[in-house]
Amino acid sequence: MTVALAGGTWLSSDQGSALFDGKPGRASRIRRTGPLSVTVTLAQAVVPGIVAVLGLNVPPGVEVRAAGAVGTATRLPDGSVCAWLFPQVQMPVATVSVEIDTTVTNVDIGEIAIFQAVDVGISDGWGVAPIDTSAHTRTKGGQVNTVPGAVYRRLTCTFSGRATDVVRGGGLAGVDWETVAAALAGRHRSCVVPQYRDMATKELDPRLAARSALYGYPTQLPSAENISRQYFTGYMEFEEVPA
Repeated sequence: MTVALAGGTWLSSDQGSALFDGKPGRASRIRRTGPLSVTVTLAQAVVPGIVAVLGLNVPPGVEVRAAGAVGTATRLPDGSVCAWLFPQVQMPVATVSVEIDTTVTNVDIGEIAIFQAVDVGISDGWGVAPIDTSAHTRTKGGQVNTVPGAVYRRLTCTFSGRATDVVRGGGLAGVDWETVAAALAGRHRSCVVPQYRDMATKELDPRLAARSALYGYPTQLPSAENISRQYFTGYMEFEEVPA
């Protein structure tokens, strides 16, 4: 991928390469001189279903636009600021422009991630747990010394039952569970959105989706476990890479 900047100049020596290194805690810094836009040219055209802009230093509520979708910067419980957008584009695109409507002079962006999206369906009982990486040791007197560490989230979920065509027959808009699992292998950049529908309308709730979305990689790839004849369930664990 390559990146072009409008409305600013690069202040960090990476010249924008940190936007795609899989480490949202490592930011590219931009000195804004006008309306800010970062245009990403992809290695191949994709249908963008999710655009994540992570590790921002702008205030919550700032509007972010990309691929025809509009989102707002949100502060997560760990204190980081991000924006998750859910475009409704139906055709593959080779470039995506991310516009950040802010008056901040020096803008930090930790990561820009553009994903295709599929809905695999998960069963009730899924969980998201905060994992504290702080290290604790005790003195001879039993007192606790702590070296603070980052907190990240871990999703554990079971897939709801699906037929063979969804698991192995390309039944998810041309892909299936096994294709998705292969794409996630090797800790490739990916994301999961376990909760995104309004309970009353059953429609997409962008704020809820942004709040529950995790950027990271699976620590256990999706499995395919037979439950009855031609129907399968599966299990996955996914860990966040925090900003």
